[in-house]
Amino acid sequence: MAEEHPVLKPKKRNSADAESVGDTPAPRSKRGKYTSVACSQNIQALNHQLSELRQQMSDLVGVVRELKDQNQNNHQTLPHDASTVSSHNIVTHSPASTHRGEMPKQPQFVGPTRSAFGILVSERSLNRMGVPKFDSMPPSGAQSPIEPALDSINDLSFWHCCTASDITKYLVNFQEEVESVYPFIDIAEYIAQSKEILQAIRGGGFEDEGRVSGKDIDIAKVAISTGILLEEPSKLELATAIVDSVQTNVSSILSPQVDLKEVQLLAMLSIYYFHAGEELLAWRSIGIAARQALEMGLHRKRSLLDNFKDTDSRRLATRVFWCVYVLDRRWSFGTSLSFALVDKDVDPELPKPDEEYLYLQCMVGYGQLCSKIWEAIPPFGSASQTIPDDTAAILDLKTQDWLDSIPPHLRLRHPRLGLAPRAQPRLPHRLRALLYLRGNYARILIYRHHLMSTASIAANPQNAWLVVDIAQDTIQVLVHLHATTDIYKRQQNVFNYFLLSALAVIFLAVCHAPEIFSVPCKRTFSDGVELVRGLSRHNIVSKRLWKSIRGMIPRMNTFGFPQNGEEGEPRKDDENGATAEQSVPQVDVNAEEHVPMAMPDNEAFSFGDMMFGDADVANSVPDMFQMSESLLNLFNAFGEGQQFLHPVPSTFSEEGEYAMAAEQGKDISMRFQGLI
Repeated sequence: MAEEHPVLKPKKRNSADAESVGDTPAPRSKRGKYTSVACSQNIQALNHQLSELRQQMSDLVGVVRELKDQNQNNHQTLPHDASTVSSHNIVTHSPASTHRGEMPKQPQFVGPTRSAFGILVSERSLNRMGVPKFDSMPPSGAQSPIEPALDSINDLSFWHCCTASDITKYLVNFQEEVESVYPFIDIAEYIAQSKEILQAIRGGGFEDEGRVSGKDIDIAKVAISTGILLEEPSKLELATAIVDSVQTNVSSILSPQVDLKEVQLLAMLSIYYFHAGEELLAWRSIGIAARQALEMGLHRKRSLLDNFKDTDSRRLATRVFWCVYVLDRRWSFGTSLSFALVDKDVDPELPKPDEEYLYLQCMVGYGQLCSKIWEAIPPFGSASQTIPDDTAAILDLKTQDWLDSIPPHLRLRHPRLGLAPRAQPRLPHRLRALLYLRGNYARILIYRHHLMSTASIAANPQNAWLVVDIAQDTIQVLVHLHATTDIYKRQQNVFNYFLLSALAVIFLAVCHAPEIFSVPCKRTFSDGVELVRGLSRHNIVSKRLWKSIRGMIPRMNTFGFPQNGEEGEPRKDDENGATAEQSVPQVDVNAEEHVPMAMPDNEAFSFGDMMFGDADVANSVPDMFQMSESLLNLFNAFGEGQQFLHPVPSTFSEEGEYAMAAEQGKDISMRFQGLI
């Protein structure tokens, strides 16, 4: 029997097998299907390659950064004070892009004089009421076009294109607008050397060594930047580029000692930052200047006499110190951050500015008054936000004394009394208006707590009417100033501060007692809104007001606000000005109490979402017509007494929480309180 052999089953062949000759069985091929080991090897290889790429990229970034830093150091070397500067570099352009697409930063601390405090409380109140947020605001039909972003600007081309006459023009602007108010520097010396300064900046040195130092060049640059900004606010990018070439080289904490020019330079920088809308940087800069002034002993009479032997240098040092003192008060009130100079540290025998500088003398007295008002304002988070009546009366008396101390030629010729001619010398007119408005502002701070609720108005209607009349008087003065001069237009940041404070006071009054204040205040409020409508679209204050209104209008419209319609009744007679002796209208103390909304004191505040985080809002150009219409619509809603502040059903589950909210008295009107 033949031997049986196993039958071999045919194997599947790949394309290589198909080309083999004969029937000889092909050798077993490698497996072509997935295996976990092979996949892991591939992933490891890719990870290794990716790690190498990351390392190479990191090395490349490091090399680029090192080269960039070396280039900046080569161009940003600050010349030390010396008799000559030919061996030092003079910075002629900013090291990097100066285009700033975001709004200036604000302090993270939100004090009672900051607008962000009112915005925060009002937003939280709306959230507690169940009013929905709007992530993006719908555009209006008449929205202003958003200007395209500008390319990065440096000042190198500016220095090569401008002439000595241009330098003189901008320095004269600084002299007229800044030095006339804060005489801490004699800019005429720099005007006389405009040609030499320009040549030095272009060429990096001086023909006549020893006449001008590197700090003199920095001082001239900041003065020119400020003059440019005051002349043409739209050239903020250029002014910023010039200042950027200076600011990184000043106020070094490693300097072996400071001198008067460094204090002057920092004071100039703080003023520039204020006009550029950088109030926080203005506060920082003047704080450093104040500490340097203390280090130099400018606050003590003995050290002043010891360190400044000749009369002229001593007089200049005295003016420098008092200008820093006044600016320290101004920027602290604007940011609600503390002073750098404490009154008790200042020598009572320290000489005051000379009789030649009467306006500065007045401002020193105003700064000392502000210190007393600051101490009287209740601290942030205190249970009571009121000022005791006896304290308020003393402060008001001190304010009146300060107003009476103003020399006759610096007192405002009030338009209400028909004493203000259409044509006045520009500088005296500006100084008179500023002093008068500061007096009004001080009295607003003293009496504004009477408008914080309906109950506070009913408790003291006389003082409530007083603060409203002061606010209306402020608006009347600003309207007249804007109508008769270009003073308001050239220094909008200065005068907008008073305008927004007055508008906030009227809004608070009408919000809490519309049946009392709506009709008498409507005309004056409309006049103030017309000034808002005329604000520069590039002005930082208008953008801040725009963000506040733009974010609130859609949410408040959920309550059914009416649109702006008929004009209000004519305002009260001009004779009813902001004086303590005026007759006060009767107030119905039984007026219906509005229920304010609030948030518990122990509720955590989230500061991040109220700081210009919305890129669309921060970078958009405000439509001033739309803003003014929205303001009038809100005024009309308050004036008609709409009860839009009652909570949504089930918002408060416990009666105790609702009572606490009513007791605190912080409602949607806090948004406008914060503008004070």
